[in-house]
Amino acid sequence: MFYAVLLPLFAACYIFAAAFLKKRTFAWEIGTASVGVSFLKIVSMAFRNHFHGKTYSVSILPFLTLDGKVYDWRLHLETAEIFLVVFIVFSALMCLIYSKSFLPAEKMNRFVVFLLGLTSCLIIGVGAKNMFQFFAGWDLSALFSYMLLMLFHEQQAVRRSGVSFLIWHTLCDVPLLCACFMLANRTGDLSVAAFSPESLTVFKDSGAVAFAVLVLAGVSAKLFLFGANILIAQTAGISVPALAFVAPAALGGVGVYVLYVFFPFVESDQTARTVFTVWGALTAAAGVLTALAQTNVKIALCQLLMAQFGFVLTAFGLIGRDAAFCAYIALITPMTGLILCAGIVTQALRGEEELPRMGGLKRRLPAPFRMMVLLGLCCVGFPQIGNSAVVWDMHAVLRRQGAAGGAMLTIGLFAAAFAIARLAGRIFTGESKTSPASPEAFRPPETQMIPLAVLLLLSFFQNKVFEQSILPDMAETPSLADLALMLAGAAGLPAGLWWFSKHAGKNAGGVAPFFRRGGGLAGFYETVFVRPFMALSEFAWRFASAELLTEKLPKMFQKAAERSQKFHSEQPSVFLIWFAAGLFLLIFSLLPVVAGG
Repeated sequence: MFYAVLLPLFAACYIFAAAFLKKRTFAWEIGTASVGVSFLKIVSMAFRNHFHGKTYSVSILPFLTLDGKVYDWRLHLETAEIFLVVFIVFSALMCLIYSKSFLPAEKMNRFVVFLLGLTSCLIIGVGAKNMFQFFAGWDLSALFSYMLLMLFHEQQAVRRSGVSFLIWHTLCDVPLLCACFMLANRTGDLSVAAFSPESLTVFKDSGAVAFAVLVLAGVSAKLFLFGANILIAQTAGISVPALAFVAPAALGGVGVYVLYVFFPFVESDQTARTVFTVWGALTAAAGVLTALAQTNVKIALCQLLMAQFGFVLTAFGLIGRDAAFCAYIALITPMTGLILCAGIVTQALRGEEELPRMGGLKRRLPAPFRMMVLLGLCCVGFPQIGNSAVVWDMHAVLRRQGAAGGAMLTIGLFAAAFAIARLAGRIFTGESKTSPASPEAFRPPETQMIPLAVLLLLSFFQNKVFEQSILPDMAETPSLADLALMLAGAAGLPAGLWWFSKHAGKNAGGVAPFFRRGGGLAGFYETVFVRPFMALSEFAWRFASAELLTEKLPKMFQKAAERSQKFHSEQPSVFLIWFAAGLFLLIFSLLPVVAGG
């Protein structure tokens, strides 16, 4: 288990060493083989866990003994962790196969090393049993994500966006650190997480709400605001394989996992669950409304991704963590396929990403068009496929609260389907404002179609997998009313295809700017979350190599830690603060070094 899980890390070290020593190496072949072997091994582990209840745990290195409890570097994988690791490694494998004919040869070695490193750091974070290892995997995954997104760092706009991305993610760790500090003080334990009957009741009333808000703020950069234009202002140079793996699988997976781990501490508090539900609904609405007016296909997909994370958060509040975890997998699998479909289109059009310059590609790219439509159906709750099991449960819960909730859910799914149909209609069936490229350009390699076909098949059948594994106790059989509402939500896809194929070249006048701003919700997000953190990001980047971060700040941390240890030597949370402070300092110190990609 140890070597199988960390095999991608060993392969990354080998490829990096060979490149450093100027030795010829088959980076793509070695990387794909290592990820493939790991995937097969982890799948076999998943089967043993499902049929025999086997839990995998191996100690790597002793770390700390505190109050008689041993904290060590350990890989501990239970059912949820194994399921997430399978998905992460599978996504990495699909992106490696897809990238074979996508990336230029001079970028391939770096892409493989960064992707393998990111995969390993994610597994280290997910398999953590203490907060030290968790934060190490959490922050190193953000660092590797940054380097993946910066593959085409020669473009100045990409460099600025990448630096803002890394600083944003690092700053958003502060509220998560505060949440872990609260948990360690209440439970006296630095484990991730201490699920005992006594520890699950440590937060009540306002304490539960504060803990929920801190956790949500800590994962916001990983989930809800990834699609904000202010963070990824220019996506033209960001490679599609990197975007497809970093956004949905890597950052999305680790963010949802954090919610999955900490949600039981606030699950019994209805106010905290309402915070999850409202925050998720606002995020979903902002993402869909903003995506409806974007002209860049990558930015529109990032906005839809943010909306889907909002749907997952709503599932947390309404149903619970198991259904939310299923919603994440059920939505991210087809979403990754949609991003790869967009990559085929942009590559066929020689890097073109603007929707007004696309159109009329249905005859030359029939397979991606059909796959995009079918993947879209899997995202919007069409019966018996995709995320329909979670949508059924949400309708059952909302029906008990009145008809308004089910109607709002149907409208949201219709709008999401309409936004996906807008992309497919503008790209494939609409009229282009420019003449298309030569016919020879519209022939995607077979290696790019294989991951799409696999993702499509998985998206179709994963609903049954969830019913037999993670969601064994489904809600009552869906009524005809539920079925009608689900079909009404999915009807946004054919309606959008018809509308945008007929009106592809026409604008919506003054309505488009309103939707581009997310109907006011995007402005709210920018005012409340983005601007304050970006101001801190600008300050941190301006002084990244200055005396403030290299001399004064380390001394401040050292004095604060010494003072804390002197007066609070019995509190385990002090060690967590010191560890996280050193990790933050290390990442900020590395910014000038890794800024070149």
